[in-house]
Amino acid sequence: MPRHLKVAAAQMGPNNEGTPREAIVERMLGLLGQGISDGVELIAYPEMALTTYFPKKVRPDFDQFFETEVPPKPLEPLLRRAAEARVAVHVGFCEKAEGKYFNTALLTDRDGRLCGTFRKIHLPGTKAPDGFAQVFEPYYFAHGDTGYRVFDCAGARMGVAICQDRRYPESYRCLALQGAEIILIGYNTPASPLALDLNELCLRSGAYANLCFVVGVAKAGVEDGVELIGGSCIINPLGQVLAKAATSGDELVVARIDLDQMGPVRKRWNFLGRRQPRHYGPVLAPVTEKEPNR
Repeated sequence: MPRHLKVAAAQMGPNNEGTPREAIVERMLGLLGQGISDGVELIAYPEMALTTYFPKKVRPDFDQFFETEVPPKPLEPLLRRAAEARVAVHVGFCEKAEGKYFNTALLTDRDGRLCGTFRKIHLPGTKAPDGFAQVFEPYYFAHGDTGYRVFDCAGARMGVAICQDRRYPESYRCLALQGAEIILIGYNTPASPLALDLNELCLRSGAYANLCFVVGVAKAGVEDGVELIGGSCIINPLGQVLAKAATSGDELVVARIDLDQMGPVRKRWNFLGRRQPRHYGPVLAPVTEKEPNR
């Protein structure tokens, strides 16, 4: 029996500081409504969907951006409407738990059940300005402690990574080795030379090297004076872009994917089965290069 799934990357325009979460969720509901009308079965929202991307500077008043409940209370209307329409949801938010702060994403199935959460593992930037860093996530967040996780959702095996994780081949590989067929990646990335090209390069290479689908979804546009790239896209197991955002605002990027497409390409290339782990020892060696300003 064919396995098809209609998926959507719900790119969001800027969330400027001071915008109530309720207003942001209304925009998210608008994108969900478009997806429901189009028969979407999975919708993915960006990293930090409920707030501005505050790590673009160092500031002490950051508790206001964090949620203490999972799922976050502001998301209740969105998750309820999605469950009523039988749409699975991925969304990123900032989580405070047991005195620690995490950059987190959740995944709910089509019946509204919480499949689980993932906490961002790789943090970009430094704790203090060093003349190079654009962002300061290590000042705010702890490294994620969930490990890479794969969930059964909407009839597929789904993995989750967040933003900087997409730049590490290990992220895709760890998820693919657990059976991920679709990898969902939300991001907030400040604009810089080649930023859009490098973003797509990471997503496409991760999809091809692991022969799986990748959904990358951005928060985009000029947010509190900082331009964030868009480029939300859906990519197939051969690294081909199936659909891509054309704007830097709220935009639904939709593709109907054929999960059975993975079978023939995995049989042909078999990147996972032909690995030679006995030669990969250096990958697991302790990190010797220290992070700056740690």
